[in-house]
Amino acid sequence: GQLKLLCQNQTNANSSVQNSLKRIFIASALFASTSLGVFGCTQKQEDVTNKKPLIETLVSAKQSWNGDVYQYPEGQAQISLQRITVPAGFRTPVHTHPQPGVAYVIKGKLECIAKADQTLIAEPGDSFATTFGDVPHYCENISKEEGVVMVTYAGVVDQPVTLPVK
Repeated sequence: GQLKLLCQNQTNANSSVQNSLKRIFIASALFASTSLGVFGCTQKQEDVTNKKPLIETLVSAKQSWNGDVYQYPEGQAQISLQRITVPAGFRTPVHTHPQPGVAYVIKGKLECIAKADQTLIAEPGDSFATTFGDVPHYCENISKEEGVVMVTYAGVVDQPVTLPVK
């Protein structure tokens, strides 16, 4: 905001200067500041337009973290994004997911167990492809702080993203 304001205000001059030495000094200073300001503003714009975004693929998967091969459910496609906030020590009930998904851990430490020999530990900054199909599992926030996880599912209209196991 300040650079833009300086660029807009840099051509203001003091028209009431009586002394010729003051006029020469002010004219020189105004010319120098205007020239530097214009180049500075132009340079700033060039720097921004020449920069490219950084795109990082966090998850690209054909199967879940525990080896379930993904398939899309039949029906009208629906994408959902959930922000899940869980208390420290919270454990989900055993459940399944009828559609593929990806998760990103923002806060906390997540332990997901699909079978005794299939355990995933995910910490802040970690991402993973979620379990899929008829694989019962549960997840627990094993940290001492609240957990926050973002999960995106590629499902179908009117189909829940999580099904409890009875």
